[in-house]
Amino acid sequence: MNTLEQMVYTVKPTQILDNALQTLHRGEFTEALHLFNMVLLLDSENKVAQTKRALCYMYMGKLKTAQAILAKMLEEGENDSEVFFHLTELYKINLNYDVALTFLVKALEIDNHNASYLLMAAELCYLQKDYDEAYHFINRAIVVSPFRKDLYYWRALVFVKYNKPEIAIGDLNKAICLDEQYADAYRLRAHCKMLSGDIGNYLKDLKLAQNVTDYNHNQRLAA
Repeated sequence: MNTLEQMVYTVKPTQILDNALQTLHRGEFTEALHLFNMVLLLDSENKVAQTKRALCYMYMGKLKTAQAILAKMLEEGENDSEVFFHLTELYKINLNYDVALTFLVKALEIDNHNASYLLMAAELCYLQKDYDEAYHFINRAIVVSPFRKDLYYWRALVFVKYNKPEIAIGDLNKAICLDEQYADAYRLRAHCKMLSGDIGNYLKDLKLAQNVTDYNHNQRLAA
C-alpha cells in the first residue's frame, strides 16, 4: 500500500477536505489538487471536492480540463451556484465576458446575496465599460459584506471612471483602514490624488505602495 492509500484509509475525508480547502486558499494549487483527489477516492460524489478540483486546474492554467469537469457536473444535473461561478471565472479568464455573464446570472439566481458573485458581476460590467451596472452591483456587494477591502477598491475604480477622484479617495481610505498592507489601494489613491492636483500626497502614496509591496515580498521570501 502506497503513502497516498495509507492516508486515505487513516484520515477522515472531512479532515482531508478541510486541509485541501486551506491549501487552496494559500494558493498551493498542485498540493490542493492532490488532496481533493484523495477525497474523491473515498467519496466520488463529493461535490465540493469535484468543484474545487476544477478550480485547481483552472488556476494551474489547465482551462480545458477545468471546463470539462464543470461541464460534466452540469450534464449530470448539478445545479450548484459554485459550479456556475467557476465557469464564470473560466470564461472571464478567456476574455469571453458575455458567456461569463450568462453563467453568473445562473449563480445569482441560486444565491443573490453572495458578495463574491456580486463583485464578479461588477467586474464584468466594468470590463465591458458599463459603469452604471458595475456601480449597482458593487453597492449591493458592500451591503452584503461591508468589511471587505476589495469591494471599496472596486467602487473607487468606478468613481474614477465617473471622474470623482475625491469620492474614490474616501473608499480607498476605507479599504486601507481594513488592510494597511493593501498596496493596490495606495497606488489607486495616489492616482486619485494626482487627478485632484495633490502632487505632494500623490508621491507619498506611491512611496507607501512601494514600501508595502517590498514588505509583502520579503515576508513571502521568509515564509
